[in-house]
Amino acid sequence: MLDTRPLSARDKPLGELALIFLLSALAAIPAILAPVLPLTDLGGHVGRYAVQLDGGHSAVLRAWYTFEWGLLPNLGVDLLVQLLAPVMGLEPAVHFIVGSIPPLMVSGMLLLSRAAHGRIGVNALYALPLAISLPYLYGFANFALSIALAFHAMALWIALEPRPVLRTALFVPIGFLLWLCHLVGWAVFSLVAGMTALVANWRAGKRVIGTVIATGLMTAPLLLGPVIGALQPKEGAEAIALLANNDAPRKIVWLIMAMADRWLVWDAAGAAVIAFVIYISLRTRGFHVHPGLMLSALALLGLFLLMPDTIMGSRFADMRLGPVILALFVLASAPGPLVDPRLTRWLLIGGLVFGGARVASNSVSMALAGNQFAETLTAIEAVPRGSNLVSLYVDECKGWSTDRRRHIMGYGLARRHLFDNGQWQLPSGQLIAIHNPRLAPFDRDPSTITFLEPCGESPGLPATVAAVPRAARYLWVIRIDPATRLQGWEPLRATSDSVLYRRLPTQVN
Repeated sequence: MLDTRPLSARDKPLGELALIFLLSALAAIPAILAPVLPLTDLGGHVGRYAVQLDGGHSAVLRAWYTFEWGLLPNLGVDLLVQLLAPVMGLEPAVHFIVGSIPPLMVSGMLLLSRAAHGRIGVNALYALPLAISLPYLYGFANFALSIALAFHAMALWIALEPRPVLRTALFVPIGFLLWLCHLVGWAVFSLVAGMTALVANWRAGKRVIGTVIATGLMTAPLLLGPVIGALQPKEGAEAIALLANNDAPRKIVWLIMAMADRWLVWDAAGAAVIAFVIYISLRTRGFHVHPGLMLSALALLGLFLLMPDTIMGSRFADMRLGPVILALFVLASAPGPLVDPRLTRWLLIGGLVFGGARVASNSVSMALAGNQFAETLTAIEAVPRGSNLVSLYVDECKGWSTDRRRHIMGYGLARRHLFDNGQWQLPSGQLIAIHNPRLAPFDRDPSTITFLEPCGESPGLPATVAAVPRAARYLWVIRIDPATRLQGWEPLRATSDSVLYRRLPTQVN
């Protein structure tokens, strides 16, 4: 099933399809074991989905939020939730959709390896753990879904190279759907499509100008989404930084921490294993290299090094590309007939052990964090439905925290229609508008973030709490000692490291 024989050997694909199904199913285990998917931003998305689904017939939600459908390149999971939530319920639908992204990513990477090399290369096994990567764990749901779909689209694009007319017809809708899912997934696929077409045209003997023209014609069908998007009216857009924070030294950290989960030394070691396999693939004679994929990986790496952290108000734009770059470098090569069979066998054994160990650690981590989420969320059961709630998450002033509850308060919006001051309002990327001036400036992200002690220009927890508007009758503080008392507030319910407070009657506006 894996590439332990020459690339020219073509078997029936049933064995490879069975392998793809098996490995994809294994990638679903971590999400299955988690009672609540513990992804950083996902709670905020769940809250927005609740407004999307219930806002039209809930007077409480209409008083705080407005949701209007529009066409923008960030709607992948939103549209799937709209389809499945009425049948499955909101949280089960989100769990199913977002939990399916790692299996979808695994199948896409394996299919891409097969399309590029004729068979699935054994070194492709080392790319599979990147399906549960730092961007996924951050809860960048639409981005992660678009990248998973982009890998499938890359495989189809390469497989249809001998049939350009059919490929052109198919990729008009495919390109649009990728753009609709998320702009970055579309952009990554378009880069790979352009680079593979460029190499194919150059190898066909076209001169420089002919190669550029032919490549442009081949990739033109992918522009339907951006063209339609450019024609949409842009009313009410806020002033946001288009480009900001190009922190070059942190680029290396993002690559090392591409799979950062809970045990950072183990996670960094995993990235080192992937880097070593890339090195072996490039330095060992006899490995087959797909020039289009390798050129794409190099181009994406260059873009990653040059691009800023923030684009159009969206943070961690560069960090998201790290796992994609590593995966493309791995998938661009595969052992050929000249490679020592002993090396191929060792790569096969090592890949299976590495992938199994990563699935196991991700499963344990996801189960632990999911139980922590579930336990923390029991606090909101004490808040009356439809209440003005301000939530605060006590973050680390310095260092890297593996806690992922920064937007857990979005589940309160979904479950009990409680106000969520962690929602994002980005006209270029979200369809939700926030209007709760009585709680300003505690009415939107990043007002949930605070610190135990002053951190730089940010005040400590006591000063933050003192600034909470009197319109907020309830306060939820996450990551504090349950015995903590706050002036003007009485504890109502506590979990292991969070406290729900009610404003003292004398303090109510």
